[in-house]
Amino acid sequence: MKKSYLMMAAAATMFVACTQADFVNDIPASAPKAIDFKSPFIGKSTRAENSSANYTLKFSDHHNSFAVWGYKSTAIEPVFNGKPVNVTLGADAGSEIYKYDGLVYWDESATFYQFYAAAPADGNWTFTAPNDSAKGNGYFTRSITLDSTKINQGKGAHLTSLKPEEGVNQDLLIAAPCKPTIGETVGFEFIHILSRLNVVVSKKQGLAEEVRTFEVSVRNMNLYGEFDESKAAADPNGSYDRWTNLGTPGSYVATRDTGVVVQEGVERHVIQTLVVPQGVAYQTINMNGTDVSNLSAPYLCVEYGIENGTKLEGGKTVKTFEKFKKYYNLAQIFGVTGVGEDTELAFNEGWENTLTLTIGPKSIDFKATC
Repeated sequence: MKKSYLMMAAAATMFVACTQADFVNDIPASAPKAIDFKSPFIGKSTRAENSSANYTLKFSDHHNSFAVWGYKSTAIEPVFNGKPVNVTLGADAGSEIYKYDGLVYWDESATFYQFYAAAPADGNWTFTAPNDSAKGNGYFTRSITLDSTKINQGKGAHLTSLKPEEGVNQDLLIAAPCKPTIGETVGFEFIHILSRLNVVVSKKQGLAEEVRTFEVSVRNMNLYGEFDESKAAADPNGSYDRWTNLGTPGSYVATRDTGVVVQEGVERHVIQTLVVPQGVAYQTINMNGTDVSNLSAPYLCVEYGIENGTKLEGGKTVKTFEKFKKYYNLAQIFGVTGVGEDTELAFNEGWENTLTLTIGPKSIDFKATC
């Protein structure tokens, strides 16, 4: 069953369940009340392999800011126009503080307010306001080019959130439109609009010889995309319909000249990366071939070695390895059959696709979770 790694909130009561929040702009009730923000809801991440790994993250686990657009019934011009809201940790464990420059106050003569938000607040979002904010919603657009070298290469452990300081691309979040009661603290429900790919390697049980990977790569993936929220509503069952993929495909490549030791019973993440949402086509190929010139669909390349002796090198005895290099259509090893309508692997918004490779003396076994 396909599972999203970030699900939308089911109820407003879940807002306060995420973290405690320190509310800013605390002023006397008799004075005009400033608009303030409370802990955004990010959702739960699920991993199909391990139900105990469900977790709810604070906003600061993803970003340190979000941008806000806001409208009210008594004005045509926005009251917030991409204003950054900075997020810092509070003094109490699990708490966060939300502050912005230039306080904006509630207009009690207004009949409604409507707010929109996106993260990070980096100035690269384009927001199109609704023609009539009383009857419709605005929408976000954004272009992105992912850096294929930012894959958290070979660091091992599964990352619960992908942040630039972990050596990965920056994640993107948008919030559902929020229409609070006037005077209430504003809370957003964010969803992820990128997808995620993990490639994990381990050694087959009982294999005495040392195993090393020299290359694990996913090639022919689209790295450039344009997001347009107006194309469709967020699909809780998963979709990449709001994305258009353009440009020349690229590759996520994890390599090391001396190889990475693969241990029995230890799952090592060699690739953890964000992916532009897209469909990956099923394509039958020669899995053991070295000629990849005819491969148009994304594919996995694995070069690994199995210890077969020693040699003298620079006055030292070093291990030698018999090397193997194999290619696999990515959709095929994720279980796509190519039969009927089962023709592609989806990297949907908010989905986490994980591929585990268990390397043995004669073959590689695959386990895929979506």
